[in-house]
Amino acid sequence: MNHEQFFFHDLSQFPIVTSRHGSAPLGYSASWIREMELLVDNPRTFVMVVPDMRIEASHEDRKAMIEWQTVNMPRLKARCRAFIAVERDAQALDKIRKRGEKMARAFGMPFLAVATAGEAVQCARELLGQAGPGGFNLD
Repeated sequence: MNHEQFFFHDLSQFPIVTSRHGSAPLGYSASWIREMELLVDNPRTFVMVVPDMRIEASHEDRKAMIEWQTVNMPRLKARCRAFIAVERDAQALDKIRKRGEKMARAFGMPFLAVATAGEAVQCARELLGQAGPGGFNLD
């Protein structure tokens, strides 16, 4: 996978993929969908870390992304081990965790929430079977 093909997803720690939606312009969903297609077409599994959960996409972008996720959930579940949200605020973290529990039941895949980026990386490593002190075991 060519990392230069990605703008809204940071693949520098792949198979941990970090979303970068914070600076997304109106209408970015088409590029986001193209990047998600590349991710699910790749044979390697990954974990998606989302550090900017409270940044709202436009209604049109959100609708297009949810539609893509709904239609492509079987493909997404075959590649993505989990979505992990990062939220420092304790009240917001609790809300995201409760929402994540509902999403996990609805979609059949983990939607987790943690307080720090470090916790997200550790959780992702555990989900990928790469929790050892030596770092990632990339093939």
